[in-house]
Amino acid sequence: MYNQFVATHRFRGKTPKDSPSTAGMAKVSSRGGKGREELKDLGDRNGWTAPREISMREIDAMSADQVLWEETFNADSFKAAFEREAVAKHNRNAMSVWDTRRKWREGVTKEETEKARIAGDRFATRFPSFERSLPNAEVMVTYMRDHDLDATKVESYVGAYKALMEEGKLSLAPAESADEFLRSHPELHDRRTSPLVATRHQRVQNTEAHFAQSAAATNKGSVTRMVDYPHEQRGVPPQPDKHSFRMKVRSMSASEIAQRCADDPAFKAALDALD
Repeated sequence: MYNQFVATHRFRGKTPKDSPSTAGMAKVSSRGGKGREELKDLGDRNGWTAPREISMREIDAMSADQVLWEETFNADSFKAAFEREAVAKHNRNAMSVWDTRRKWREGVTKEETEKARIAGDRFATRFPSFERSLPNAEVMVTYMRDHDLDATKVESYVGAYKALMEEGKLSLAPAESADEFLRSHPELHDRRTSPLVATRHQRVQNTEAHFAQSAAATNKGSVTRMVDYPHEQRGVPPQPDKHSFRMKVRSMSASEIAQRCADDPAFKAALDALD
């Protein structure tokens, strides 16, 4: 019988199969628990065979029903897949540890040394309470070496710092005011030019460029060129340039000219130039 209340009430509706509320939940059979015979019939219909070797990748891709079937009819291979995955995971972790131990024992390349320096500097910057001293550095290095921590990673320094702080083996940096801390960490200084100052500088540059361009245009429009030409005498025969001097000589008598030449050598030289 159709029940309108059940069909319309928001608390009575069925949860969709792909609802977000079921995301991440373990796979379960869509028809609940199944008996051995039901699983056997399901395997026959789908062509599942046993015994056969399977991998974790295959298990991850299986439906919930097939997982139940594999656990029931292919139990040894199913268990072996998880064991192989555990061994592989352990080996991956061990390889990382062995590689770290090799680095501490045999040394590292220049590139790895630089990475370790950068990681240590980043750690010290993030933890200003850590005193950058030789004793602290030696304690940190010893701890990371003994615990197979990679010195090129910041998290290795953080882990060592927290553990050593709990053991009381590290000395703290002296307390600093905000201004003192800023002075001792130049990498935190803000060297950017503020927009207001940048606008002022641009305005000054534009003004200077405008006046320079105006001055250049004015000089170009009112240019005056002075040319020094050599002294030349004009006329045939050439006559002195000063017409008044020639007229003056013509108005003088011979005795006056002779007397003036005797008294004034410059007059005589100018008179000789008239010849």
